[in-house]
Amino acid sequence: MLKKYYFSDIIVRLNSYVRADVGYRGFRTLVYGWRIKHRLPVYTFYGRDYMNESEIHSFSEYAGYDLSRDPDS
Repeated sequence: MLKKYYFSDIIVRLNSYVRADVGYRGFRTLVYGWRIKHRLPVYTFYGRDYMNESEIHSFSEYAGYDLSRDPDS
């Protein structure tokens, strides 16, 4: 079974790394840039609020932070 990384958890982790309130809008902007860079279709996340393991690792590399786990661990 694939592990799911929910957007709400990713946003909290991103806020913690950046030490600022990125929020949902900032997260979506970052996802847009990542999606364009990797030429993913517009409908990639329609109807879901999570990323799978391959997506979170690629997105983490793009963002510059390991968003697959909490910054404290």
